[in-house]
Formats: sequence, structure tokens, C-alpha cells
Amino acid sequence: MKPERILNVPGAVNFRELGGYQTKFNQTIKWQKLLRSGELSHLTPRTQALLADYGLKYDIDLRSPAEASWSSDKIPAQTIYRFYPVYPIQDNEKSDLPQNKHLKYQAYEQSLYDPYLTMAFSEHSRIAFHQMFVDLLANTNEKESLLFHCAAGKDRTGMAGMLILSALQVPYQTIREDYLLTNLVYSNQDPDELRRQITGKHVDKLIQKMNSVFSVTASSLDHTHDLILDRFGSFDHYFKEALEFSDQDLADLRQIYLE
Repeated sequence: MKPERILNVPGAVNFRELGGYQTKFNQTIKWQKLLRSGELSHLTPRTQALLADYGLKYDIDLRSPAEASWSSDKIPAQTIYRFYPVYPIQDNEKSDLPQNKHLKYQAYEQSLYDPYLTMAFSEHSRIAFHQMFVDLLANTNEKESLLFHCAAGKDRTGMAGMLILSALQVPYQTIREDYLLTNLVYSNQDPDELRRQITGKHVDKLIQKMNSVFSVTASSLDHTHDLILDRFGSFDHYFKEALEFSDQDLADLRQIYLE
């Protein structure tokens, strides 16, 4: 595969590169370092070989335990699989999240009725994203990628994308445009076929409802972005206070992924 924004990965859903985006300080995200996608259970051996050649090192699965059990990822043998369910749903003991971990920052209860605000502020979701950033910091070799994904590659993946790109100091307008690329990707696909691929009766009703809508609205991301800035003043402060990463961690992250 050659590096380009929307990658042709047979069997995958909404598979995209984050390389090439410019930061506020005239740096660029390296290609073959960051990938985002929907579910990966339909990848053929040939597709897995293509991803191995592309340098897929980490596969960060943000789905619920039911989704991951029903349609497990098919990835290259050498790829490191991490299972970090973002939504606080039962059976998380089956995940790779650390047991009995707690974060100092506690969100206001009223902020947790919206799925996006839950992802930004609930302790469970922040622990999942904390672990994702631990792996991001470990992905130090050139031309080796970390991929993060959910089922449709739009809501949980969209939130993760905003956090990662914000940590790398990409302008919010660019982040917003990348988020909305989902609408372009899905505009040429059969929605009924997509529903058969990524939804099922076993999945939590909220997740099934969100996975059945093949579009995103900027207002969901805008509201969450604005509330993070309102609460913390900047994303750097959010990373330090809500996700418990240091200034040095942020500097290291930018060293790994920017050029």
C-alpha cells in the first residue's frame, strides 16, 4: 500500500491514515505511524499481509466486550493487540484495562449523559484512553503504525482521533475535517451491508443504535471540544489533569509522531 488519506484495505471499514496533517507549529504527522479504522474482523490473509508490510505494530480495539467477542480482529501475527473498551459497559474484566486503577480528576455527574461527554470525562473512558496513550508512547520505531478502531470507526474512533491529534497540536479545524471524512467514506457504501457487518442483537442497545447510523455530525465533537477547553483551559492541561500525563510525555509523543 502507498500512504494516502483513505486507504484501500479490503474487508476493513473506514480505514484511514493520519499522516501528513500539519500542526499549529508547522510540523507534520509522519506517515505510517497513525491509523484509524472501523472493525477488522473481515480482513483476509492477503490484507493482513499488506498491513504487516505497512508496519502495523499496535491494534487498539476500543469496542465493547460483546462486539469484540462477536467479531474478533483478524490482524498480522506480529501485531500487538490491545483491548481497551471505551464505554463503561459490563464485562470489562475481559479487557486489557488495568484492574482497580483510579484517576484523581472526577467529572461532574451531569456531564455523563451524552456518549461523547462520557468518553471525555468518565473515569472508565479516560483510563481506556490513558492506556492507548501509553502504547502511543511505546511506538517509537519509524514506519511502524499504531491503529485505533471501534466498530464503525466514527464515534469512539472519532473521539480518540480528536485526543491524539490535539496532543500533537493539530488545529481543531483540521481535526474536525478529519472527523467528518467518515461521511465521505460512507456515502458510497451500502448501509444495509454495513449494518450486517458491524451490528448485532448481542450488542448493548446504545452502541447498536450509534453503530447503525453511518454519519457523524460536527456538533457532537464541537460540544465536547469546547467543554474540555472550558473545564481545563487547554488540551495540554486536559492531558495532564484528566489523563495524568506529564509535559515530558507530551514532548516525547510529539518527538515520535511529528517531523
